[in-house]
Amino acid sequence: MKKTAKYSKACQILTFPHQYQEQLYSELNRLGWYWQADAKEWERDNTPANSATRLIRIRVWAAKEIVENAAELFLENAESNGLRLIEKSPPYPCRPPKQLESRIYLTFENITNSDEL
Repeated sequence: MKKTAKYSKACQILTFPHQYQEQLYSELNRLGWYWQADAKEWERDNTPANSATRLIRIRVWAAKEIVENAAELFLENAESNGLRLIEKSPPYPCRPPKQLESRIYLTFENITNSDEL
């Protein structure tokens, strides 16, 4: 594992058995610690959580000839699984050197009775 500042400071805060850095970071996040990249410090934030959004946002990125069809696949599948389309963007061309690709942004609302899909 790379001994980055983030990892070294995480190890100082929490002794937690792990094989990968992400396991340690996930446990710190679960305990209310968040990495502040600008300050290069782990900070604890005990602010009560807001309710989770019912929105689901998806970026479809593909070759510009197939991006519309790819987005339609997501639309059909999402709507059959209790999601309602709120917004579909037009295709946005990517900047060079990826100018042969485009992106479409989809926003859905979870309208099922359950919070899980």
